[in-house]
Amino acid sequence: MSEKPPLTDDQVHAKLSEAWNLLARESGSSEFGNNVLATARKVLFTLQAALVKRSDDAKAQDDA
Repeated sequence: MSEKPPLTDDQVHAKLSEAWNLLARESGSSEFGNNVLATARKVLFTLQAALVKRSDDAKAQDDA
């Protein structure tokens, strides 16, 4: 059985987007649950943004 290759940055971004989409319309049965879901969405969004910024910075360095 072969191991899966590591994910590319684009694949990581896609996985983060999938995770965000899974939680986008969910709500908790309590205020705590709602707060956790809202925080998870914010964290996933922040990770996506950080990955895009890092990729953009790397591309800019390659072009220089």
